[in-house]
Amino acid sequence: MNKKNLLIEISDLNKKFILENNKNIELIKNLSFKLKMNSKVSITGPSGSGKTTLLNIIGLLDSDFDGLYLFKGKNISSYSTLEKNKLRGLSIGFIHQFFHLIPELSVIENVMLPILINRNDNKAYEISKKILFDFGLEDRIDYKPLKLSGGEQQRVAIARSLVNNPDVILADEMTGNLDEETANNIFSFFINYIEQNKKTLVYVTHNKKLTLFADEIYNFTNKKLHLNNE
Repeated sequence: MNKKNLLIEISDLNKKFILENNKNIELIKNLSFKLKMNSKVSITGPSGSGKTTLLNIIGLLDSDFDGLYLFKGKNISSYSTLEKNKLRGLSIGFIHQFFHLIPELSVIENVMLPILINRNDNKAYEISKKILFDFGLEDRIDYKPLKLSGGEQQRVAIARSLVNNPDVILADEMTGNLDEETANNIFSFFINYIEQNKKTLVYVTHNKKLTLFADEIYNFTNKKLHLNNE
């Protein structure tokens, strides 16, 4: 694999949780993973197997692990907390099962937040308005989230994750809170946007149909990722 084409490279990753009785629970053991630029990767596996924990590590939300993590060839362990926060804010987009929209803010204010927090761009409104138009939400920009349908709220959450033009998008059961028809429509639209804009995507799902959109499918079992070659 061409190193220049690698966005993320993880080697010998180990992750443990320490319980109150000082016992350890090992969720990830000797895991290795390479993520190519402009690729789509899905991760499946049983609930509680460690998929979300792995996404949190990839997304720099969890730094308490052993192993090597390179982002664009640079060792994450060499970053300060401030540098990690900046990298996460500008280079990584997150989409969750629950939308995490701020109910007091309008749609466009929710989408603008990552720009205002991470780079204070005076074009935040125009950038956010454009992506909301791309997502077919032009007539919803001044609505509060609670006035939107579930599908519309998820589209806003997706737009917010993409507004900073991140290097990688991490999605954790992003359609798990929607009915099947809405989920399929949202995901098809999302994948089309990802492909057209040549984005890199890692997504966790229990829906086998949705894994078929991926270039590579991994199963998370026995504390490791196993590539599905079928």
